[in-house]
Amino acid sequence: MKRKLILLTALCLSFLTLTPQANAALPPAQVYIVPGSDINMVSRESKVPISVQNNYDRPIKVRVHAKTTNPALNVQEYVSVTIPANSRKDALVPITAISAGSFTVKVWVTTFTDLRLGQTTEIKLTANPDIELYLLFGFAGLIAILLALGIIRMRRRVSA
Repeated sequence: MKRKLILLTALCLSFLTLTPQANAALPPAQVYIVPGSDINMVSRESKVPISVQNNYDRPIKVRVHAKTTNPALNVQEYVSVTIPANSRKDALVPITAISAGSFTVKVWVTTFTDLRLGQTTEIKLTANPDIELYLLFGFAGLIAILLALGIIRMRRRVSA
């Protein structure tokens, strides 16, 4: 009986001293944000595409979250998207630029129960919201100049 008690105590102590491996590799995420190139936004409001990969054998519905720390950029908190099996799909995140500049947007994917899938990815976004207005005025000015030259040419032809 004493021997069984010593054996049981030794067994319990051995289980208490066992620690899980700290460097155990986790399996790679099956749904994740695909890193892409930098984004140039040339309007005040735009839907920025965030590419999400699904490596499961069935479609999955997830939430794509986006966040920025700069108050000059307004980002919708999340959008929901259904990704077909073994494919990639773009989630269109609405972003509003209040001023021009370079910004960093952090994006990540969660389930509908807020379980995070994959890692947070940073996307660099350069916003130039006034370029659209400048281009519009430039084209309008070009059309006005061509119209004025056409009118002057027609008047010279008629008077000659």
